[in-house]
Amino acid sequence: MSYTKKKTKKDENREGIIRLKGWRLLGIALVFCFSVIPGMRQNMSAQASENGEDASQSQTEIVIILPAEGDSMVETGSAEDETSTVDVDSSDSDSTVDVGSEADTESAADVAITANTEYAEDAVADAETDSAVEAPRVSIETAYRSWYSEDGEQWIMYAECGSVSADGEGYEALSEAVSEWNEEQAETFWSTCGELAEYAAEDAAYENLDADSYYYNARREMELTHVDENVLSLVIMEYAYTGGAHGNYGYTSVNFDVTTGEILELNDIMEDAEGFRSSAQAYLIEILESEYGEELFGGYEDTVAAMWDTEPTWYLSAEGITFVFDPYELGSYATGAISVTCPYAEVGTYMKAAYSAMDGTGAGRVSVNTDVETTRGLLRLNVTEDEYEMLQVSLELNGETAAVADTFGSFGDAYLLSLSDGRSFVLFDADYMSDDYVTFLYEITDGSPILRSRLEGVSLQDGNVGTEVLTLRVHLDVLGTYNAYMDYVIAENGELMQTEDIFEIRQDGYTYRILTVTKDLPVTMDSGEAAVLPAGTRIRITGSDDNGTAYFRDEDSGEKGSISYERGNGEDAWTLYIDGISEYEYFEMIPYAG
Repeated sequence: MSYTKKKTKKDENREGIIRLKGWRLLGIALVFCFSVIPGMRQNMSAQASENGEDASQSQTEIVIILPAEGDSMVETGSAEDETSTVDVDSSDSDSTVDVGSEADTESAADVAITANTEYAEDAVADAETDSAVEAPRVSIETAYRSWYSEDGEQWIMYAECGSVSADGEGYEALSEAVSEWNEEQAETFWSTCGELAEYAAEDAAYENLDADSYYYNARREMELTHVDENVLSLVIMEYAYTGGAHGNYGYTSVNFDVTTGEILELNDIMEDAEGFRSSAQAYLIEILESEYGEELFGGYEDTVAAMWDTEPTWYLSAEGITFVFDPYELGSYATGAISVTCPYAEVGTYMKAAYSAMDGTGAGRVSVNTDVETTRGLLRLNVTEDEYEMLQVSLELNGETAAVADTFGSFGDAYLLSLSDGRSFVLFDADYMSDDYVTFLYEITDGSPILRSRLEGVSLQDGNVGTEVLTLRVHLDVLGTYNAYMDYVIAENGELMQTEDIFEIRQDGYTYRILTVTKDLPVTMDSGEAAVLPAGTRIRITGSDDNGTAYFRDEDSGEKGSISYERGNGEDAWTLYIDGISEYEYFEMIPYAG
């Protein structure tokens, strides 16, 4: 697939973006060429090892590949050494520390821990055996790598790479195609990161950096925008900082035919390509002019008109087809990336019926302040700013305000979910302030949207959205502040119910999350045997039920176990007690946020 994107000039400080559309890595002639090569199906861990062998001889590379399911592999080695592996009991994802609120609200775990796990498991089984056709199950995961100086003292580069998998009965071709595409993407990304690490080592030598702070960084993030019985759409954001005032970023997209696994080009989904281009171009220019005006470069209309010559960046969502323009394409870096959604109501008549709306079961991203066609009529998720620059979130159905969620500091993401049993829901999250997220689930009925679930401390960020299982991020304060993850299903009564008792804390390369024991710590090992961890033991917290048990892994031996704790009372409710002793007496430092 080729893209029409304007190339930027080389920055004197080697700022660059690792991406497809002609962006140049500053100071080196590297280009990410993302295309599908059928037949490339290498194991991801093996590829990580291979990349380690190709890394610069002047650095030690520490590789962390953390798949979303099953045990993970920590691969450690230099360019000259074979890779060693250690089991980890966590999966991967970006785990930026949340800054929590001390508001006296019910936590996600307090709500979710009361869920009937057996019922949740039955709900999953019911979904799998439902007579209606299910959309593919889509999962997005993240792998991490770090590069260090030759002596291992300086952290010089950090990178994250998202990947997607798709499966489900009847979607074998899609699963194979997505796997091949992923491996091609990851191979190119990690290879280029390895070359960037060489420059990072050179530049870091001239910088006065803290040993625990990396210099260069790159990431490749994926987001599901649409999946149903016909198409899977993903948008990918690629970012790199390689010195200078700021990094650069850009977007690509990929759209799969879920039956054949083929990557769809824009013309593949058109009934009348010429009519679509004419209508879409007029709509794009109208919206750009009204929303951006003087921020746009002169002659931006010509850029819009020229995008049809090759493949633009596009993806489907619940309400229409979205086109994305990167920084410097239509406006300055300060203007940022620009995305415009052409509603199906505007352009759907020129598209094949299978692609002009969400068909059957599926999940599609919803834009705010935009009408979305549902089986119950027109739905609109309104986000409006008040006089205090706070955002009021409300839902409209067929032009009538039906529900007011609350007022927030920022709004997150929103999805329309159509289940195989005919029910429809709107799922969205919003942030009061400083990562105080709340996730809402409204059922769309013939009368009005009905609130079915409100989970405090839960977010869609870094999670997975689907019609069978939803993986959501949970703010967890247990022996540190963590992003934890839990799978939920939508129960018969419409509530979100967790499927497990333990919230999973995904691991990354940050050393500040390691807890160093300062006095004998009573624990229970996985074997069930009571034990004591002596002073000097280093552990990572890997999960918790948020109700008295935290799970750990010994950073050096790999052994696993659990720690029993109790919370204090009243003003002391934020302190945990282990065997009656404050948590702070057991560890050198506990990575709580705030």
